[in-house]
Amino acid sequence: MAEQFRGWSLSFAGCGFMGFYHVGVTRCLSEHAPQLLRDAPKILGASAGALHCAFFLCGIPLDHRLQILMNLCKSARKRNLGVLHPSFQMSQYLRDGLNKYLPDNAHQLLSGKMVVSLTRVSDRKNVLVSDFDSKEEVVDALVCSSFIPFYGGLIPPSFRGVRYMDGGASSNVPLIDASTTITVSPFYGEHDICPKVVSTNFFHVSFANLSFRLCSGNVYLLARALFPPELKVLGEICLRGYLDALRFLEEKGIYNPPPPGPNVPSEGSEPEITSSCAENGSPPAALRRRSVHEIMPESNELLDHLRLSIIPWDEDILEILPPELSLALQKAMKEKDGYLAKILNSLPVRIMSYMMLPCTLPVESAVSVVLRLMRWFPDMPNDLEWLQWVAYKMCSQARRSLFTIQEPKSTFGKKQSDCLS
Repeated sequence: MAEQFRGWSLSFAGCGFMGFYHVGVTRCLSEHAPQLLRDAPKILGASAGALHCAFFLCGIPLDHRLQILMNLCKSARKRNLGVLHPSFQMSQYLRDGLNKYLPDNAHQLLSGKMVVSLTRVSDRKNVLVSDFDSKEEVVDALVCSSFIPFYGGLIPPSFRGVRYMDGGASSNVPLIDASTTITVSPFYGEHDICPKVVSTNFFHVSFANLSFRLCSGNVYLLARALFPPELKVLGEICLRGYLDALRFLEEKGIYNPPPPGPNVPSEGSEPEITSSCAENGSPPAALRRRSVHEIMPESNELLDHLRLSIIPWDEDILEILPPELSLALQKAMKEKDGYLAKILNSLPVRIMSYMMLPCTLPVESAVSVVLRLMRWFPDMPNDLEWLQWVAYKMCSQARRSLFTIQEPKSTFGKKQSDCLS
């Protein structure tokens, strides 16, 4: 069965802040079926899926990828209004992070291997990009693929002089050849790796290549994709991706059992086992590699366990994970601000901050507008030209619609006058 999937591509769906799911899936595949990642001719993605592909293919270590995602969620949650606060600029945050963490030769590492899904603003058609001439083009493509109108700003970014927006608007699960592509999505649906709904009473819809079950679990997951949850919930989402990928490998019969003892990292440099473990010659119980029978419960019990939209968090859950993922999750979820963060997150301080919001929000909004204008100044000529083009197109469309409405009336009036004469 493993030979059947040799040379298959992988496609990661756009999912906003639930990109942790893709990290769990990739980690599981790299441990138990590394040939799927190694032999994949293309790795496709839209929005958060494209960001995950870029960081993974560039060799960013597991703990660094989790920490980058955690920092993004913390930055979005630290304000009272979250991502809706005027001072939070998603596109600018992504651009700064990509320029900081991607290597200088990212375009060489990603060209021909990663495929980014974009939606052209002018005609709303899907465009797949896989060749890049510089790191700047990689950053531009990823920012365009993650731009949601109004949610991320008013003026869409550009790639090679053309305006694009979120690739999920036209193809949220990009495909080149559907017959040889493993699809990954954190939403309940009919993709290869995704949460499964056992009952058949739920309606199923498909839009932009995304299979979506109309159930309460997906409503919750959709809200988590747009508005980041607490850090523990993000860890649960990562765990869910790991287990769903493990179930997929079990069903297809391509599961490779791990070697005994600590696992050898397969995604770049991973957190090392502590020195005390090395001295004793064996890892502690929390870091021992479990067999597949220990990780996966009985089949019926597993289905009941995975029906939940999110697996309830428990510190014991970390013991069923591989050591590298356990340590990386614990490190990423650890608060680094100490007592100051606890004081600022306490209930009295939060209530007081919400009460002062009518006074502080206008000031913060004014400061945010000034900073945006200063940052927008270099791009102002091109953006104003694009806005002028949009206004002209809207006026032309309105004029055509008005003429098509008036034309039948004038024809009817002419025929009526002819009959009277």
